Amino acid sequence: MKRKMAMALAAVLVAGSLPVTASAATFTDINEVSWASSTIQAVSDKGLINGYEDGTFRAKNNVTYSEAMVMVYNLMSKTGNLKTSATNTLSIYQSVLNTYKIPTWSQSTVAYGLSAQILMAADLPKFTTNGVSNPATRQDVAVMFGRALSEKYDIYAGTGVNYNDVWRISDEAMPYVDLLTRLGIVTGDDSGNFNPTANITRAEMAVMMNKTYDLLSNELANTGEITEIVNHDGDYYDVDVKMDNGERNRLTLSDDNISVYNKDGSRELPISSLSKGDKISLVFDGLVITKIYLLDEEASAQEKYDAVGYIYSLKDGYLNLESENTGETTKYKINTNCTYYLDGKKTTESAIKDVIDDNSDKYVYAGLYTETKNEKVDGERQDVLYANAVYVTVKDEYTQTGEVTDFTSTTVSYKASGSNARKSADFASDCEFYIGDKKSSAKDLEDMAESGTVYVKVTVNSKGKATKVVMTEDKFTDNTASSTYTVKGFNKDRIIVSRGGTSTTYEFGSTSDITYYTWDRNAGKWEERSFKNAESYYEGDPEEGEDDYETMYARINFDKSGKITAIYMAKDEDREPAFDEAEETERKGTVEYIKDGKLKFKTSSTEYTLQSKYDEDSLEIGGAPTSSLTVLTRMANCDDVTLYAEIKADGNNKITEIEARLTAAEGKMIEYNGKDTSDSDKKNTLTLETSDGSQFKLKTVSNPKTDSDDYDAEDLETTGYRGSSVELEFNNDGEISKIIVTDSKYNSGTKRVKGTASVDGSKIKIDGKSYSWDSKTYITSSSFTYSTKDMFERMLQDKDIEVYVEATISDSNKVERINARVESAEGEFVEYDSGSVVIETDSRKWSFNTVSKNTLLKNCGLDDEKDFEKKEGKNVTLEFNSDGLVEEF
Repeated sequence: MKRKMAMALAAVLVAGSLPVTASAATFTDINEVSWASSTIQAVSDKGLINGYEDGTFRAKNNVTYSEAMVMVYNLMSKTGNLKTSATNTLSIYQSVLNTYKIPTWSQSTVAYGLSAQILMAADLPKFTTNGVSNPATRQDVAVMFGRALSEKYDIYAGTGVNYNDVWRISDEAMPYVDLLTRLGIVTGDDSGNFNPTANITRAEMAVMMNKTYDLLSNELANTGEITEIVNHDGDYYDVDVKMDNGERNRLTLSDDNISVYNKDGSRELPISSLSKGDKISLVFDGLVITKIYLLDEEASAQEKYDAVGYIYSLKDGYLNLESENTGETTKYKINTNCTYYLDGKKTTESAIKDVIDDNSDKYVYAGLYTETKNEKVDGERQDVLYANAVYVTVKDEYTQTGEVTDFTSTTVSYKASGSNARKSADFASDCEFYIGDKKSSAKDLEDMAESGTVYVKVTVNSKGKATKVVMTEDKFTDNTASSTYTVKGFNKDRIIVSRGGTSTTYEFGSTSDITYYTWDRNAGKWEERSFKNAESYYEGDPEEGEDDYETMYARINFDKSGKITAIYMAKDEDREPAFDEAEETERKGTVEYIKDGKLKFKTSSTEYTLQSKYDEDSLEIGGAPTSSLTVLTRMANCDDVTLYAEIKADGNNKITEIEARLTAAEGKMIEYNGKDTSDSDKKNTLTLETSDGSQFKLKTVSNPKTDSDDYDAEDLETTGYRGSSVELEFNNDGEISKIIVTDSKYNSGTKRVKGTASVDGSKIKIDGKSYSWDSKTYITSSSFTYSTKDMFERMLQDKDIEVYVEATISDSNKVERINARVESAEGEFVEYDSGSVVIETDSRKWSFNTVSKNTLLKNCGLDDEKDFEKKEGKNVTLEFNSDGLVEEF
């Protein structure tokens, strides 16, 4: 009993939840953690953590989950960052806290954590086992801190976390470890490991709390947007930053006094890579900015730099760069303040020259930040290309992708990706040929190239000969962001892995330099193994107790120089728990067909299986008011439309998500309704009928373009254009952006006019100008059913009726076609009869079409159709909607 009471008292003291004295404590044992002694003193002075009654701090003791939550609460309270709405919530969570035996002294703060979403219900089972408090892990504490700070700081996916043991970090913790790393709150050990599952000590907790306290109490919001940047000839830069908290910082920076990094900190950048509009994060040491992180998403090499390629020469103040795509060489003058980087680390020009000299049998790959200056050269002014920053890495070979233009037994020719440049490479004597990841022959690839459009990935050695050619029906994409591979071979010399149809071989310098892990199914965790045991695991050696398997999967860790540091391997049935993911393929392109529940793209031989049903978030047809499998299937199989789709599929090629949209279509326009249509369900829609009889209701932009001045979107809404043959163009959202009428009587006239109409003797006057009647003038209207010229003339002569027309005028200035819409009419009410209203003016009786009976009754304030009889004999004014139908009187 005494032991239990002592433990409870110690917990309270550790947590620091009780008031503390203002004077700084002097701990007798902090010299044993000299790296943290000053910080421990600081957190004590700030009242964040207390020591023990005997004057010790016990820095190496573990911190329990309950203690960690109390410390987070105390930290947020001291810095004025508590959510007041989340306090005093103990009664709400009392039952669940008792269920998981959360210590009474910490229950109020744990309740706050749940209410403020610093903790989740799923976290509580970790707190105790059989009523005994458990020590917290480093990654779980990082999650607590990260969630607490998420109100102020942006959370990202965390894919850029760069610790050597990154694969040990759980997917849940990864974004928060990333945040705390960016803020400088956590770092790795001397070996570059984060040690996520190790228990956190009081000394480590003190460091985290001190850094977080300084960050929050100084109110230094660390993220903002660059609003202006001025380059002073590369010597220094004036940078204005609008911080997310509304403050503005004006910084004076130079490459000598500040370090700029990409989002995950793996690559150092020159200040010249910053630009107006960039989102950045500032890292402070007290009030001094020590680092800047560029938070914009990582781009491909083509987007990241102004120029990419292979260094041809670097001498006499000039750099010659051979374009990665075209092979053309461009000359760049070296700026006086040019900065150089080798594998992401800043270096010197002389060091880069040494790299070039020492690697004459290899390819020195470079990305350049450049600028153009207009200068006098040999007495004439011309534009000169300058290199402001040069990023270098060395490659044994270079690889290029493209679309095959010719393939023979000795040579492959192709159009380079992202360029119109034509490239070719002769095959080395030991060249390997693949179709996807299947070993093949040059003859197999030649036959495939003759079958249609195909793509290649060509690896070229230092002699310019192709050593490997991979051919597929699909364009090649970069899969490095998702690095779960299929293992094709594994021995003491190398590991061969495959992903996305491409096999890659990684040679081992020494197996002893690599740490191997295999998945222990029974324990549900990774086990560190020797190379020999890992090899037996791969081979399924019965003597080692390894079961048979179909496929082996692996993830590979590299250091910044590209050297393998660790390999994680799991068998097929263990893939999902081991890597916490199911294999997923992303694919996009034009759909060839959907048959028997299977979707095939035009440029791929793979058939992907559709599920029988999707929710609204998993199936989307852009540009269509509905997202149904039926509509999707009809679109895919219709010859008159072109369907483009982007899918995600699992390891069994079953589609889990699909986004589709039309990119082209033709057929008859059944109906088009523009932005001013009164029926909201029809607004900005077009109904298209294709040659197979299918009808598709499609969305349009608010004012689609046409290809002629003879008609515009408003004209297309008229009934005269219904039934016209049209070709449709679409934007990237699948909405119709252009309607081209290819066959329409309504489009036969040479001129279009519109406006209020009246009679001018034997002519019709439209918008103040008179035109002759044609002997075969064709009259249509949504407002009435009269179609003869005589009846229409009598209506125009009636002073109680106003008519708006849209007309086609021939070259001889005659009216060929009229679409009319009544805008107002007055007279004596005669009757309502099945969708039409009859009134009598001084000249005669007129019948006009109406909206639906129920809508008309409602608009007129009537309860029953018989109420129309009460209006008989009364003078009325008819109100027409934009479609020319009577909607009220």
